[in-house]
Amino acid sequence: MIGRVLDNRYEILEQVGGGGMALVYRARDIYLNRIVAVKILREQFTSDEEFVARFRREAQAVASLSHSNIVSIYDVGHEKNTYYLVMEMVEGRNLKELIKEKGPFALERAIDIAKQICDALEHAHEHRIIHRDIKPHNIIITNGGRAKVTDFGIARAVSTATVTHTGNIMGSVHYFSPEQARGEIADEKSDIYSLGVVIYEMVTGALPFEGESPISIALKKIQNDPIPPKERNPQIGEALEKVILKAMEKDPLKRFSLVSDLRANLLSAQLYNRLEEDTEKKVSEDTIILPRIQKKKGEKSAEKGLNAPFKVWAWVILALIVVGFILGMYLSAKVMAREEVVVPDITNKTVDEARAELERADLTLEVDKTVNHPTVEQGLIALQSPKAKEIVRKTEKILVTVSDGPLLVPVPDVLDITSVAAEVKLSNQGLIGKISSRVYHQQIPAGEVIAQEPDANTEVPQGTEVKLIVSKGPDLVWIKMPKLTGKTLLQAKEIIKNEQLNLDVVQPEVSYKYAKEMVLRQDPAAESEILQGSVVNLVVSAGPGPWGEEEE
Repeated sequence: MIGRVLDNRYEILEQVGGGGMALVYRARDIYLNRIVAVKILREQFTSDEEFVARFRREAQAVASLSHSNIVSIYDVGHEKNTYYLVMEMVEGRNLKELIKEKGPFALERAIDIAKQICDALEHAHEHRIIHRDIKPHNIIITNGGRAKVTDFGIARAVSTATVTHTGNIMGSVHYFSPEQARGEIADEKSDIYSLGVVIYEMVTGALPFEGESPISIALKKIQNDPIPPKERNPQIGEALEKVILKAMEKDPLKRFSLVSDLRANLLSAQLYNRLEEDTEKKVSEDTIILPRIQKKKGEKSAEKGLNAPFKVWAWVILALIVVGFILGMYLSAKVMAREEVVVPDITNKTVDEARAELERADLTLEVDKTVNHPTVEQGLIALQSPKAKEIVRKTEKILVTVSDGPLLVPVPDVLDITSVAAEVKLSNQGLIGKISSRVYHQQIPAGEVIAQEPDANTEVPQGTEVKLIVSKGPDLVWIKMPKLTGKTLLQAKEIIKNEQLNLDVVQPEVSYKYAKEMVLRQDPAAESEILQGSVVNLVVSAGPGPWGEEEE
């Protein structure tokens, strides 16, 4: 596929990944001059109608979605037996690789990623799209720290028309829900379960269920409860543990009803170490239950008719309760208002500037790490967690990622190779090759690079555009076709070489007039205007003429 151009538009540059169903390539959109990802269905599946239909379903599912946490799809098509999707090219690594490399995430970072995935799934569910295969492998963390959900390859549109299913267990056994393991139809709560497993893995660095085979893992998932995450990571708060285990309930009815509920409880666990729904269901312990007033024997009733419904002291107590309740609500609101603040935006500021601004908001700053960033200058803050405009408690710690500036890489030497090979070579270094002009060159063949800017071995930031000047081959020169008839074949070849022409067909023909290997006819005709490099065809005598006779 490397070097192939699909539908005269998408030039395949290199393979960057692949799964069981398709291969993913980095490609260049020739029309819009941008780098894209092209997902191509594996050849062994192109004759399978079910797989082709599933591949098309992915395009239809994702095309209806437009969200910053979902990989965008630009185009879909097929050329002969090649079925492909054109998608946003996301520079980053999948979540599974990061978990393997770093182990358990910091809780703030894990919750931030989980909330972004919730946002993506909420958008998909609003469009009646169930992902059905949420797992760290399908979540890309960009170089800027944004989570993007990809691979809706087995997504299914939920509608009243959906009354049948294949019964096949799709997705990865470690992450799919118990109902999927039983072969039942997946719904929004199946995605919630899978996301619960992803959060579990992010905060513990381990999977909730392990086994020797997919079947044993599926059975454990159906029959057993997972090891509480707090046993594997004591830093996990009780509320966060409850959120994770509620998302992973075996019974779908006991899980969160909506992804938005899961997100709200993640935020509540992060800020207040409690579940949001607890405050709704919990009966206040401050509720005062008044004992029923007992009448003394023989005492006349004071409740005759509607003249005296309550005694005076009962009204006083009731008034005090109402006033106390209103005053308590007012004071609680004032206290909470003083305890919470809105996180300011401190990106693109120095650490000292950001620390001063956070201190004014009664917040603290901690540098989490330093990374290369393609657009943020060295020494400035590239990312912050929690993000700007989120509400947090005072004295909360704000983690920041400081830019070390763009990563400098040496420009490779791409002279005397084809422009396609040059762009691939530059792309492997994180650079962008762009043909700035094409010029004639007498020695360098058409399509090869004559010059580059910046020069080879110059250190430049990743993402820099390298201009390429490409050869159009020798300049076009018009000449008069020399006369070759009556010459020997050896003489004709010498003349053709000297005039920078190309001999193609030499056709023998019986002749009683001319000796063997003498030129009888030529094409193009003598004295005609032709371009240097043109092809010449000759008809040559095959004999048996006894003598050579030069034509007048």
